[in-house]
Amino acid sequence: MVLGSAIGGWADIIDGDALVAALCRDLDSADHALPPAVVRSVLAATRAFVVADGRSDDAARQVSPVLMRLGRRAAVRGHSAVRLSQDLRRVVEDRSRLADPVIARIDLPEQRDLVRCRLRQFLHQVHHATLTGHRQARAMMALGPVARRDMVARALFASGSVPEELLVIAGIDTTSSYVPVVWITGLGAPHAVAAIDDALVEGTGRSALVPERRIDELALAPGDRVVTGPARPPYDIGDALQLARQAAAGLRAGLIGSDAPITSCVDVAAELLITGRPALTEVLVEKYLAGLRDLRPTRRVEVGEVLLTWLESREPLSVIATRHHVARQTAHDRLRAGKQLVGTAIEDPAAHAAIVVALHASLPRWREEVAARAARS
Repeated sequence: MVLGSAIGGWADIIDGDALVAALCRDLDSADHALPPAVVRSVLAATRAFVVADGRSDDAARQVSPVLMRLGRRAAVRGHSAVRLSQDLRRVVEDRSRLADPVIARIDLPEQRDLVRCRLRQFLHQVHHATLTGHRQARAMMALGPVARRDMVARALFASGSVPEELLVIAGIDTTSSYVPVVWITGLGAPHAVAAIDDALVEGTGRSALVPERRIDELALAPGDRVVTGPARPPYDIGDALQLARQAAAGLRAGLIGSDAPITSCVDVAAELLITGRPALTEVLVEKYLAGLRDLRPTRRVEVGEVLLTWLESREPLSVIATRHHVARQTAHDRLRAGKQLVGTAIEDPAAHAAIVVALHASLPRWREEVAARAARS
């Protein structure tokens, strides 16, 4: 803890914020006239260096995404690599100059030398990360429009994450939301999105990203079955795309039941959670539904179905009774039994989602048990 021990020994500089203030003193004054974005980014980098206790590699990992973004934006705005490098060099020189009197106050010479060395190394990494972002953007800008778009599409489907600046360079509207569409069966995306010129298609043809405003133009062929994920901006599409892929895999394997041509992840959210984390689901079943185990199988299904309907819809008992083709009093009795057997958790709104997931996981098995007993009778 080189910086930590050094800071602790100073009477007037007792924490990281104070050291940052000392290192950054007068950096953004008028006589320097440094670009504000460069100044802000390197100030953040200095803070990271202090917080990381002078470990240059740890600090660089913290700020590299920000600095690469700075480099990409500089490229988009037409700043040359030479100009950006000059701006950065000025900031680095200021960093080193302002840091030296502070570092000189460290008592032990070997600690002073180590901190100076680490600071130089870190500032070099700051410079390198920013120029890397600049080169990344310039390389894409050198491509033709179609090649840019294809490159970004491949990156989106591979990682689900592409910096916003690169999306802009590729001509993709970052202000729009996109819907992930994943094919379960059928011809695939190229045919279905042929008329949607701003859709992005995965190389395999089994997935597409379609602007939300144009999702109704999706032209599914006979036999096509797809899953749609939640709409997200293209720079934040990763989780939504992954959800759609998981749902499609569950439908192909028969773990999620739906024969609709278009299945939304929203409509099978509980099943998706169950198939994705079976061990966690069993924990919820054990925690919330243990009281239903002693019921005879048919009664357990009857009570579980009414309880699930009530938790998901909160409809009046008369409507719930109609949905289950029973008398209102019968629905009332089953709901009351379910509430009693689940216990006090039923009164906790935060537990409702967990109980719904547990019921979705349990009811298919309970129904199978009833069917198996009926077949043996």
